[in-house]
Amino acid sequence: MTPDQWLADFEAKTAELQRNAAAFRRNLESAGTTMTTEDKSVTVTVAPNGALLDLKIEGNAELAGKILALTRSAREGAATNVVGEFRQVVGGHAGELDTDVSVLAPPAPEQQQKPAQPEEDFSEKTVYRKESW
Repeated sequence: MTPDQWLADFEAKTAELQRNAAAFRRNLESAGTTMTTEDKSVTVTVAPNGALLDLKIEGNAELAGKILALTRSAREGAATNVVGEFRQVVGGHAGELDTDVSVLAPPAPEQQQKPAQPEEDFSEKTVYRKESW
C-alpha cells in the first residue's frame, strides 16, 4: 500500500466515523420520551439523560408546577455537589476549572403545548480552561 493509498483509506474511514458520530448525535438528541398513564391522568417528558423536563397532572397543574420546580432545585443541588466533589479531587487546580453547572428550567406553562426540547448538549464542552497547567 502506498502512502497515498493509506492516506485516502484513512480519510475515508475518518469521514465515515464523522458521519456515524453525527447520526448518533441526532438520534441521541431525539431519544427523550413522553409517557402517559393508562387513565391519562399523568404525563411525563424526560430528556435523553432521564432528566424530568415536563410533568402534567390532570386537574392539578399547580402540583405539577411545584414538582417541576422542586426537581429543578434538586438537579441544581446535585450538580453543585458533583462540582464540589470534583474540586476536592483536583485540589489546587480548582481555580482553573470552568464549573458552570447551569441546569435547564422546566418549560413555561405557555410552552407546555409544544414538544419538549432536549437538554443542552455538553459533549463539546470541557471542565478545563484552555490554559495548560
